[in-house]
Amino acid sequence: MKRVVLIKIAEYDPQILKQKIKSTLERYFPLEQYFSFRDKILLKPNLLMPSSPHEAITTHPAILETLGEIFKEKGFDVFIADSPGGFVSERDMDYVYQGCELKDVAKRIGLELLYPTESMVREGIPLCWWAVSGRKRETFKIINVPKLKTHDIMVLTLAVKNLYGCISGLHKSHLHKKYPRPQEFSEVLIKLYQMIKPSLNIVDGILAMEGRGPAKAGSPRRLGVIVIGNDALYTDFVISRLLGLKDEENPLLKKAKEKGLFCEEELEFISEDKDFKVKDFVFAPPAITNQIPAAFLWLFKLLIRFRPIINKDKCTGCGICVKVCPKGAIEIKKQKAVIDYSKCIMCMCCSEMCRFGAVDLQSSIFVKALKKLGHVLGRISK
Repeated sequence: MKRVVLIKIAEYDPQILKQKIKSTLERYFPLEQYFSFRDKILLKPNLLMPSSPHEAITTHPAILETLGEIFKEKGFDVFIADSPGGFVSERDMDYVYQGCELKDVAKRIGLELLYPTESMVREGIPLCWWAVSGRKRETFKIINVPKLKTHDIMVLTLAVKNLYGCISGLHKSHLHKKYPRPQEFSEVLIKLYQMIKPSLNIVDGILAMEGRGPAKAGSPRRLGVIVIGNDALYTDFVISRLLGLKDEENPLLKKAKEKGLFCEEELEFISEDKDFKVKDFVFAPPAITNQIPAAFLWLFKLLIRFRPIINKDKCTGCGICVKVCPKGAIEIKKQKAVIDYSKCIMCMCCSEMCRFGAVDLQSSIFVKALKKLGHVLGRISK
């Protein structure tokens, strides 16, 4: 049985967090059923970029500290690891860990921070060494700790999408190049879901993100929930439904259903608040290119001018967008990023990884007219 439990927690209060998460685990996910005393526990958060907890871009450090304490009190060795797209060296990751306040957490309660300095290819995908099961040197039981956020390509980034952070460094950009559209990219995520099976998925939705997530363009939204599940896909399904997202509008779930990987009858959902629903959650604007056949996408791109643009006032010329662009479409000129649109595939990696919020989305008058027409037709159909 796939079990998903929703608990209500209004704030990141350490005592309340520990009491509620610990009691939920003891009641619904007894640790002795998921772990043996020899297991090494790896907490896999979403550490997209160095950012303050109040921005809701990354997993809140208080959640990771709480989980670290719970498992250490049970006698486990506990580690934290992630591999954000543009941060590949140990120095880069130290910068991320420090910026996400995890250096202090690790020192305070005795956790070890791991680095994505080595990769191992599994089924054509280069995974970070700590994400590969059965490795002789060390094997970790992964606890997936994503942030509840919107995503401008995949609609939502939750438990399954967080597994993308198990791919080594800049290899993520190459996969974006190979699978630029949500339907295709869902294939990669489903493959990761089948390869990497976290023991538990604990989604931080106390302070979530809506709007144009998953980074600086999104807006923090207090939902006051944590969702815990023993299967990443079913955990995502529950959250999607609670936010009011239709199954057919969720590319990941749609792909999973096509592959016969999802059956709602297998789900047991338990909630502290039976009436909990988010009626006015703001999703990212839909990717119009997702609706166009690939053979005609080039023509549509010329017609609509739907593309990322650099906000020169915000751009610092740091070069992270140059690193992560899968097509090499960006360079730094006069200390500002410049995009070559003849190479751009609109994957929006530049927008996702820019920690200064300097990448905006430009739409032509034609696109705006299409959206307005869609709204009108939607009202008529109702």
